[in-house]
Amino acid sequence: MPDTMPAFNPALAALLARASVPARMLRDPGPDDAAIDLAVAAALRAPDHGGLRPWRFVVVRGEARAALGEVLADSLARRAPDSSPDRLALERAKPLRAPVVIVAGAALRPQHPVPVWEQEATAAAGVMNLMNALDAQGQGAIWLSSAALRDDAVKAALGFAAGDALLGWIYAGTPAADRPRPVRPAPDGFWREWRGADDMA
Repeated sequence: MPDTMPAFNPALAALLARASVPARMLRDPGPDDAAIDLAVAAALRAPDHGGLRPWRFVVVRGEARAALGEVLADSLARRAPDSSPDRLALERAKPLRAPVVIVAGAALRPQHPVPVWEQEATAAAGVMNLMNALDAQGQGAIWLSSAALRDDAVKAALGFAAGDALLGWIYAGTPAADRPRPVRPAPDGFWREWRGADDMA
């Protein structure tokens, strides 16, 4: 954490302390409806060029996680027919690793003047806001991806259109006491000032 950060700024302190929590270290209780409402409200504050509001979140918890596991296993079986029973079982069990799985998606409008990449960037910025808001409420989360996100059958099963984008699986729950706290690199290696013509030589 930078030494120059004002100690009285809790918002910055929360942002600088946030870290993903491995799914295996997420416990009950997961975020309830009120926590999810707040997290999605934060997601809706992401920059939105064109006011297209592409954010879409599907919450999966309880027994529905097993049903999602079947969807994922079926997807893998179609994409990789030679998958072993053990590999399919592993895929089937993925949603059970955390109390709540939030499917993050984007409702896209390809014919709109705002490019699709900007629409997806808006949705992704919303996902990060959602994760920060979960963290601020004492919940841990991790943003994971898989090839199933690009499977139209998986999209359909979750209520998305084929032209929509699935951006990831957000696993959420109460962090285990011994959660990892990775050390981040110093910020000065990731930004620089451009001085116009002097930098063009």
